[in-house]
Amino acid sequence: MMWDVLSNDEKNDVLLKLLVYMSQTDNVLNENEFSYLIYVCNNLKIDPEELRKFENVRDVEKDILPTSEQDRVNILYHLLFVMNSDDNVSVEEERAIYHLAFKLGFSEETTRDFIDLMKKYKLDELPPGSMLKIINKFQN
Repeated sequence: MMWDVLSNDEKNDVLLKLLVYMSQTDNVLNENEFSYLIYVCNNLKIDPEELRKFENVRDVEKDILPTSEQDRVNILYHLLFVMNSDDNVSVEEERAIYHLAFKLGFSEETTRDFIDLMKKYKLDELPPGSMLKIINKFQN
């Protein structure tokens, strides 16, 4: 099954599942991580109760992921934001980001640059355009 044939609800479910998975990788669901999950639900106009469907997710291997650059970047950005929402990037979270970024088609070098950026700045201190610079660096 391809990403393009999924309904918007199915695409949102994949995103939420990945974000919940990411938030659980260090075995601590921090208040700020949970707040970010609620923020995403609100932006997508999804009832936050939908998050309960994924509270025991341990595997994301069979999930369908997008192929378009915009959708892939969007998902990676959300994963990075939830990873950094507690201002602490754990080793487990780094491993999960590498794995998911690779599944999304991002190189190890691109992923490393994103992780380094997240470790250097809190979310509310990220320099404008800093994430876009990383994407543009590897497109040329």
